Amino acid sequence: MLWLSIPVYWVLLWAASRWNKAYPLPFRFLEGTILAYLCFLFLPPAFLEEFLWAGLGAILGIVFGVWAEEKYPEFGFGKELRSIMIFSVAFVFDAFVVGAWALPRSVIGGTALYCACGGLFPEGVTLRETVLSAMGGIAGFILGVAICFV
Repeated sequence: MLWLSIPVYWVLLWAASRWNKAYPLPFRFLEGTILAYLCFLFLPPAFLEEFLWAGLGAILGIVFGVWAEEKYPEFGFGKELRSIMIFSVAFVFDAFVVGAWALPRSVIGGTALYCACGGLFPEGVTLRETVLSAMGGIAGFILGVAICFV
């Protein structure tokens, strides 16, 4: 069920690019949902199988996420595109790769977690946008957790 958030994210990204306007609440809602998916469904198999390799992969993923954030420092279309690309890679990896594969799963997961958190906790935006980001992220995370465990 959580995989539906990826096509919706793509449609929102297309709509935002067409009208040169960002929609912080729905983007952050979907990132909150994706964050729940990453925390409770995507990353646990890697950490339960090979803790050392998964830990190393998560660190590498975070480093890659920091590099990607520096490449797209603005808060807008480029950053949203970067996020949706890595979220899509995570979902495709999860759908088509059988087994835990600790290192690549944790690298992808670490990068995706960094991207999701970077969207949920933005820097350099107005108070209104920060509140909308927080509201959307919390609501999405709660819904994602509910979907994961129901």
